[in-house]
Amino acid sequence: MRDQLHPATAQILAAQHAAGLPAVVAPADGGGDQVFVQGPGITYALIDCDEVFPEKGEKLEALHCQLYAPDEDDDVIVVFHRCTDPACGQPECGEGASLDPAPLAAALADALNSRRPAYIPNSARFFNDEGLRYSAYFNPVEHEVTIRRDKRSGISDPFDTDPATTLAEAEDVVRGLGYARATEWAGPDVHSGLYCYLHCHLLRPLA
Repeated sequence: MRDQLHPATAQILAAQHAAGLPAVVAPADGGGDQVFVQGPGITYALIDCDEVFPEKGEKLEALHCQLYAPDEDDDVIVVFHRCTDPACGQPECGEGASLDPAPLAAALADALNSRRPAYIPNSARFFNDEGLRYSAYFNPVEHEVTIRRDKRSGISDPFDTDPATTLAEAEDVVRGLGYARATEWAGPDVHSGLYCYLHCHLLRPLA
C-alpha cells in the first residue's frame, strides 16, 4: 500500500476482508484511488468518497459504494452512501455522521449475495436451491484446506484441496477459490483420533 494513501483506506480494506470480500486498492481513471471489489461474473463494486479518496492528511468526509452490473439493465446501483455534508439530505448523513466502514461492507456483501444463486437457511447451515452446501475444512495436522460440496443426503464429495499451515493461509485459500465465509470457523473437531480440523460453511463461488 502506497505511503500517500489516506489512513482510512486500510480500515476500509480490513472491513471488506472481514466480510469475506476480495477488496484491493485500484487507481481511478481520472487519478486518485478507489477500492475495487470483484463480484459474481463481470459484476464489480467501487468504494470511494463519492469520487476518489482524499489525499493523505485531508479529512475523510464521505464513504460511497456503487455496484456495477454490466450484464443487467440497471448498470449502476448505489449500495451505500454516508457523508458529513448537512445539505446531503440522506437520512444518516450530516455533520455527526459515522464513517465507520463496517456498515458499508455489510451492505455490499448483501448486494453481492443477492446476485449469487438463492440460499435457503437450514439448521444454521447454508444450502443453495439445488440442495448443496459448500464447506471449508482446515486440517492443521495435515497442513491442508479442503472445499467440500455437501448434499442434503449427507454424501460429501471432495471439491478441492490446497496446502495451508495457518488459519490465515486457509482464509487465503478460501478467498482465492472465490468463496466467502457464511459462518465463523468452528471446531476443532476430532474423529477417531485421526482428524483435527476447523470448519466453516461457505457461500458459493463468485463466478
